[in-house]
Amino acid sequence: MLKKGIYTFIFFLIIVQNAFGQKTTEFGLFIGRSYYLGEINPTTHLGGGVGSLAYGGLFRLNLNNRYSLKLAAYKAKLATEDRFTELRFNRFRDASFEGDLIEVSPQIEFNFLPYQMGDKKFFFSPYLFVGLAFYSIESDATVENFETVPVSTKSGMQFALPFGPGLKLNVGKKMSLNFEWGFRRTSNDQLDGLSNRFNEIFELGKEYDNDWYVISGFALTYKLTKVGPCPAIEF
Repeated sequence: MLKKGIYTFIFFLIIVQNAFGQKTTEFGLFIGRSYYLGEINPTTHLGGGVGSLAYGGLFRLNLNNRYSLKLAAYKAKLATEDRFTELRFNRFRDASFEGDLIEVSPQIEFNFLPYQMGDKKFFFSPYLFVGLAFYSIESDATVENFETVPVSTKSGMQFALPFGPGLKLNVGKKMSLNFEWGFRRTSNDQLDGLSNRFNEIFELGKEYDNDWYVISGFALTYKLTKVGPCPAIEF
């Protein structure tokens, strides 16, 4: 999955550089935190043992000062334990899991304010993004109080819907600092590897409740092209 993501990233970079020479393009590096939302961690976003390292890279094609296309690749760790939650059943169940996730995600961004790297007038903007994430995960899960053996799972390519808010800020003429908080809604309940039932009697999880994961953090990008967005295409 990682090799395919890298090849896709490079191919996309070459294509857009040639096909969209009049637009501005950026390349950047990302570092931040990642966490999981599901049966083992239903509500906690900050604190409580939640949050692990995430890092990656991105390529952005600025169509104009309002809209951008982005291709991002991330490597993230997801980990949590029932002992961090306040729910009584979760503490009794005493489950935990840890997983390594790789994601490649094409996205579209909308800037609330006109934004252009290197422009003193349009030097910052909050934005929203949405896209389609392709990910794979290897995870290990255990449930201490139901006499279950550790479960190791490795998924093939899965799909998720990434979306969230962000903020862009110029740092000089050719660099930009971005912060974003990105939620990923998956289409399954298998991120944590936790079985929904034990011996077909005890309910360990919820079959109708799909898992989520979150990647948030900072990206520092560098403008590759010299020209600016076409002023005739502004919305």
